[in-house]
Amino acid sequence: MALSRITQDCDQWIKPSSSTQTSLTPSYTHAVDAVPDLIEHIHKTTARLLLHINGYVDRITNAKWEVIDLGLEHNGYVDLLLGEFKHYKTRLTHGGIRKELQDLLSEYGIEIIAETLVEGLSRVKRCTDQGRALMSLDLQVLINGLQHIVPVNVKPKFHIVETFIKEYTKYQIIGLVNLVATMKGWKRKTRLETIERIE
Repeated sequence: MALSRITQDCDQWIKPSSSTQTSLTPSYTHAVDAVPDLIEHIHKTTARLLLHINGYVDRITNAKWEVIDLGLEHNGYVDLLLGEFKHYKTRLTHGGIRKELQDLLSEYGIEIIAETLVEGLSRVKRCTDQGRALMSLDLQVLINGLQHIVPVNVKPKFHIVETFIKEYTKYQIIGLVNLVATMKGWKRKTRLETIERIE
């Protein structure tokens, strides 16, 4: 309820009447120009507070990624994330929030989950090729699950996660550096310094 009221007040501040528009001071105009950014910040912060996924970065990082055989099962954190998002949607639905604001907060919630995935996956120290395939499986199960909860297409929000999973491994990058170093005739010291920065 309070969030809806803040949004309404901010919308009124953004649209001054034509009679007051001519007498606005530059500092007031600057403050009014900042209102959309403030609204967005408030909405994203609200989404972070209502979506209880603290600790999921560690759950994702600590999942077993050094798998030898890829099975048909995804990691358990996926089901837990989906459950948390369902609770989040319930809080939004029963929180007295306008439908359009609920949709916006749902979108921000999905973005937060995508950021959490990237953060967790980026901290993984060891991963096999099958582990990367498991990351993709987890992502697809998560996308499909979220698609049943929200009416919008969630796949574009997870493009950054897909890209991250498909990126080159450290060993592939080092191999490319060695190849370029050989082709360009780099000195051994330059090649080793470059590889050291990567590691």
